[in-house]
Amino acid sequence: MQMFRKIGDEVVLVYNPRREKVEVGENIKIIDEKEGRGLLVQVIEQNLVDLTGILEDIIRIESMERMSFEEHAPPEYGKYTFDVKNMKFARAKIRKELRVSDQVEEIVDWTGWVPDRSAKVEPIDDSWILDKLKIGKKFYKYPIFLGNTAHNKKDLVISAHNLQGISIIVGKKGTGKSHLAKALLLGLIDNGAMGLVFDINDEYSALRYNTDGTESRYSDKIITLEPGVNLRFTLQYIGSDVFFDVIQTAMGLPEASAFELRNIWEELEKNGQLTFRNLRQQAKNTLDRRILGAIIRRLDRMAQTKLFTDNPQEATELEKEFEKIRSGGALVINLKLKSKDTIDLVVQTVLSKLQEILEKGGRPVFIFAEEAHFYLRETDWADAVTRMRHLGTYQIYMTNTPTEIRELVIRQADNLFLFHLTEESDLTHVSPAAKIDPETIIQVAKALPSRRCLMVGEVTNHYPFIIDVKSLDVKVAGATRKYFKVP
Repeated sequence: MQMFRKIGDEVVLVYNPRREKVEVGENIKIIDEKEGRGLLVQVIEQNLVDLTGILEDIIRIESMERMSFEEHAPPEYGKYTFDVKNMKFARAKIRKELRVSDQVEEIVDWTGWVPDRSAKVEPIDDSWILDKLKIGKKFYKYPIFLGNTAHNKKDLVISAHNLQGISIIVGKKGTGKSHLAKALLLGLIDNGAMGLVFDINDEYSALRYNTDGTESRYSDKIITLEPGVNLRFTLQYIGSDVFFDVIQTAMGLPEASAFELRNIWEELEKNGQLTFRNLRQQAKNTLDRRILGAIIRRLDRMAQTKLFTDNPQEATELEKEFEKIRSGGALVINLKLKSKDTIDLVVQTVLSKLQEILEKGGRPVFIFAEEAHFYLRETDWADAVTRMRHLGTYQIYMTNTPTEIRELVIRQADNLFLFHLTEESDLTHVSPAAKIDPETIIQVAKALPSRRCLMVGEVTNHYPFIIDVKSLDVKVAGATRKYFKVP
């Protein structure tokens, strides 16, 4: 393998595929031993070398396919022409610079220096670069094993500490996004963290069981909350601030109507008679008909979700639920088959109440939001990314529609986990989250098979790695139900 040329932050490497194997995502060293310097590059694309005369030679061979002819040439010539015709080149991005002193190689930021064509070019083992970047179980206090590097099959272990921000998981349907999210959740639980999952497909409850149906070691760490069943709130518990934030934002109650309803709330609360039923009845008895209809319609829609109750015995207190998983676990809010009103109401109520809990000194929580654009408004994205993040809600978003992720989230992302994508608009939109060159995202994403992802960010010291996500030893739900099955 030899270096052919440099263009910007790329180098082009020429190699003989009969003698050397090169894969997209592979890391390569280019060392100038005389200067004691080198480059660390990563392959993003490979192609065939296009030399003058190759097309003519191919056309000549194809056109003479049915003809019989003899070619008199030394065997070495035939081997030579075959090798020349099949030579390949690899586009590789310059990631880092190497400084060599007393046979010790140190990774530093690239200064713009480039070696000459006589430099030594050789693939490197992933364990070498992981050690140089101080990535791995031996470097971390809170390790999470995610899988193996795609080419050298080395363990890729991240730190839970580096998930304390915003992480984005994107890819086409069925490529392994939810599988990776579950691996992250279980890893966080193993390290004593608490999670909150908005589960729109009822996938995460199955983590309580092993693949054979027996209870897993997470059986008492995964608590499923069903809106209207074991997730219900009293008005006293959620308080007026949360209630009116929800009824105005999620339910669209005008401000003037909310003002009148708040007066009734305060009067009932002062008399110790605050219940959902009393609130509705008092509104009917005292409010002007011009605004009564708007309020009653919202209250009736809220009642239909069964999220609110007047019976304290049926009510849920999130603080008590979090206390059950204080040593590590997750609250899974099952939103499968729920109406839009129910989903909007549940998400807004839970997030508003969680913010209140955190403001009072509650423990940080990792929020897993699948296809969040279905239920989070623009203001919620902004609040979650800015204010709530600093209070201690670390967010992990999963979607197969990257263009629906707000630019604010993309720009603030700390980690990107990228599965197979082909749409240029999706790749262009999500590339700023990686904080590396867009070419890597665009080229590599198209070459990722199922369950293989590109990961980059705080978890990898901002160096891109391609990994095969590990299998889970617990039951994994979420596969699409099919009528016709392949035998």
